[in-house]
Amino acid sequence: MAEQSDAASVDANACMDHASWGKRFAAGIAAGMLGAIMMLGFMMTYSSVTGVGVTVPLKALGALVYGVEALVAGSMAMLAGAGIQLGFSIVIGIMFALFTSRRTSTIAALFAGIAVGIVIWVAMDLFVLPSMNPTMAARMALMPLAYFIAHVLYGIGLGMTPVFVRRFSRKRDDRRMERAEALPI
Repeated sequence: MAEQSDAASVDANACMDHASWGKRFAAGIAAGMLGAIMMLGFMMTYSSVTGVGVTVPLKALGALVYGVEALVAGSMAMLAGAGIQLGFSIVIGIMFALFTSRRTSTIAALFAGIAVGIVIWVAMDLFVLPSMNPTMAARMALMPLAYFIAHVLYGIGLGMTPVFVRRFSRKRDDRRMERAEALPI
């Protein structure tokens, strides 16, 4: 009987550590969106404060679709820019979440997220923007420190993934714990 009780508690503990693919997927979406909002919010605030214009970061992102005309285009270029940023951020967030679990330390995830943000900054600055979006590359060259800080903020958003994984897994684990406690001894 004691062995059955121990087995039930081991199963319950295993459930507490495991997060389903769906929960990690959802956590990656949430963390990616949080990072994108922090990044865009910072860049738009910085652009507004420095007199460049609050919409320039969105238009620069939209230049991937519209080219240099995005800088004078209206809301469609800004909407395209926001969609591009959110889309890429969510995809990277999902990939980041696949390597996390409920037991992943938030501090470790923050450092890993910041490292990923910096790697993305380097890749974007050196390879992606010059070839894929020269309009944005020219705009970001005018504010390199802000662009770097924005990527660090994105990494901090990614680093929140384990918090989201734990939060999204909580309800399922509460139900499993209730079932495990209801097992006969």
